[in-house]
Amino acid sequence: MKNNRRISAFSLIEISIVILIIGILVAGVTQSSRLISQAKLSGAKSMTQSAPVSSIKNLALWIESTSDASFQSSDLDDGTAITTWNDINPQATLKASFTVTNSPIYKKNLINGLPAVCFNSNANCGFGGTTSFLSSANFSNLSAGSTVFAVVKLPNTLAAEPILSKRIVASAFSAANSTNLQLNTTATGDWQYCDGTTQSGNNVTCSFTSNGTGLTAAAAKGNYVVSVVYNTSSSSINSTTTTGITFFQNGLFGGTAASGSTSSPSIGVTDPLLVGKTSTSDAAVYFKGYIGEIIVFDRALKREERQSIEDYLGNKWGITMTTAAI
Repeated sequence: MKNNRRISAFSLIEISIVILIIGILVAGVTQSSRLISQAKLSGAKSMTQSAPVSSIKNLALWIESTSDASFQSSDLDDGTAITTWNDINPQATLKASFTVTNSPIYKKNLINGLPAVCFNSNANCGFGGTTSFLSSANFSNLSAGSTVFAVVKLPNTLAAEPILSKRIVASAFSAANSTNLQLNTTATGDWQYCDGTTQSGNNVTCSFTSNGTGLTAAAAKGNYVVSVVYNTSSSSINSTTTTGITFFQNGLFGGTAASGSTSSPSIGVTDPLLVGKTSTSDAAVYFKGYIGEIIVFDRALKREERQSIEDYLGNKWGITMTTAAI
């Protein structure tokens, strides 16, 4: 009996040691994972600081989710509703100042280990809101063409939804010059850009321009760098001599759609720039995915300029890019 009691006591000690070792290993793995995540975020911050974005002329907007200056420090906990998303454009004398409605959510480790902002009734956001978006009145019309870059993670179900929009506030959008710019996803996984032409009703669909035919349809849950170059003149852009809207998905050329307007739409600064929503009307459409970065220029960038930014975005966000021949 004494021997049995000794064996039993000794076994309890062994079990305690094993549990302690397992705890140490788990703590080590957790700490290692945390260090890897911190290193990845630190690397992204460094790439943002050295990015070619700020050195290219006519930068109109730059929001991204890794810099210390992008959010309030109180918003950086995982699952926190953000109070603002700061424009880090160093060229702007008056930066876009966003206010939030039913706040989008800051989420860590969302796009290849980096944080992003989660919009609108997505289960992974950790909230049940259906109308979260950002709004800024400090954003003038783009009048000399435009180039827009967006890093997005698409939602589980694809739909016609706006990533970025500047449209008239009124509920009817069938009038000419109703839109200054708008970048959309579609239900079939394409990209769409509105350039100031007439649109149909309140919905997100552009009535004139659409995605070029050369892109593979984007997939649900996919991570993408989408680039759109809108050329309003007949000068050469991307090795073409025609006006139009040229699409790139992860650097891959997707063709040039016809452009509907070469004049500046009659939209004022009072008509807000919106992230994740089409307009301020009750019938607006909302984006239900994740956004990591948006960059906007007030002109059509040259090929080398566009590709330098695509390279930066691909390296930073861990998205494999294709170098287009044009």
